[in-house]
Amino acid sequence: MRKAVIWDLDGTLLDSYHVIVESLQLTMEEQGIAIAYDEIWQHTIIHSVSSFLKQMAEDFKLPVELLKQRYSWISGEKYRDIICMENAAEVLQRLRAKGVEHYVFTHRGKTTLPVLNHLGLTDFFRVILTSQSGFARKPAPDAITYLMDKYRLEREHTYYVGDRSLDMQCAKNAGI
Repeated sequence: MRKAVIWDLDGTLLDSYHVIVESLQLTMEEQGIAIAYDEIWQHTIIHSVSSFLKQMAEDFKLPVELLKQRYSWISGEKYRDIICMENAAEVLQRLRAKGVEHYVFTHRGKTTLPVLNHLGLTDFFRVILTSQSGFARKPAPDAITYLMDKYRLEREHTYYVGDRSLDMQCAKNAGI
């Protein structure tokens, strides 16, 4: 019996929300728009970075692609400020020692590998799926279903671990 954990990253293994929120705040400040840190935090936790940027683009009549590009650049410059959640590496190591396979499905994009490399976590994961992998965004189960089919993971022995209701709904939609 193989056991597997599919991990979310931000807010789960990575203590990164401070970097995300600061990067979003700077992105908006570049456009001359001041948004409270707590307001950005709340929207990001409940929804997503993408949702926040789309909402700002709509509210302030700005090109969403410009906001996404600026946010990506700003947050990409801050990836070294991201740290692991307390005991994250230890949990990964202990589970691996018990034969648990680790996978990632995250909305994080091109900064995923630099962050994981910087923190020394990359080698824990068999596969890392990001927003650039071409799957529908959570809560759609497509990425989880892909991992389960490709790596023959059993539903009753596969778990998805995340920090938001979006993650829980994604797992439920995948039947795990």
